[in-house]
Amino acid sequence: TPTSVTSSKMAASSWKARPQSCATTRLTAAAVPGLYVGCLLANIIGGMGWLDILLGPLITLVAAVATRWIYHLSRHRLNRILVVLPTVLIWAGAVYILTDGKFDAHAILGLAISLLALLIIRFAEKMRLCAPERRQMVNLMRGLALIGVIEATLLMGRWVDWRMVLIGGFALLAAAATVWLLARVWYAGDNPNMLLAPMPPVLFNAFGVSAYLAPIIGVDYWFSVQMVGIGQLIACYLLGLPLLALLKRRNLFF
Repeated sequence: TPTSVTSSKMAASSWKARPQSCATTRLTAAAVPGLYVGCLLANIIGGMGWLDILLGPLITLVAAVATRWIYHLSRHRLNRILVVLPTVLIWAGAVYILTDGKFDAHAILGLAISLLALLIIRFAEKMRLCAPERRQMVNLMRGLALIGVIEATLLMGRWVDWRMVLIGGFALLAAAATVWLLARVWYAGDNPNMLLAPMPPVLFNAFGVSAYLAPIIGVDYWFSVQMVGIGQLIACYLLGLPLLALLKRRNLFF
């Protein structure tokens, strides 16, 4: 449908270099101006107009500074509660995309399976740390969780356009990635703020970029906020956080 095509294009348009690259601002301050320059060049090449060239990099710069600031906040008890928020938002966004707000028996079953898959991922990571000798069981649980995500995507996305099924499926994968990383961070005693740090680019781009992107494309502002926000959530949490975990494992910048 036209709405599905427009929404898929808008979600894809938010997947520029800037969101997932915000992960590197948590590691080194030098990434902040580098991200600004990269976004500026990307927007010039993108051809979305002078507003995108002028405002897009500025919004990205503010988001990058906020990302670095949040990551270095103290480990307050409230932070350990708020770190669950990204997972909830991504999962809820995925459910909304796949079901289009309509819940029949298949959609409810898919919703339940998606929650079960997220729980399996959490307990698999706990088992990995507490019982490393049960590695085969951990891999089996991860495989079951992945199958659950795919099954939930197909069940909930029965009545929407295939493009929305893809976007919703990636969103569910992003939610699974945040649960996986949150469990690793939580049980290892690391800084939980790494789960909150990607939120600034999500919020600033969703609400800020949509202010000028919606009139350019010719869609409602709040529709643009939803689509850009979902694209940012997927980019930051499905791509950015695994990148951060990889860099940390290799002891780069830490």
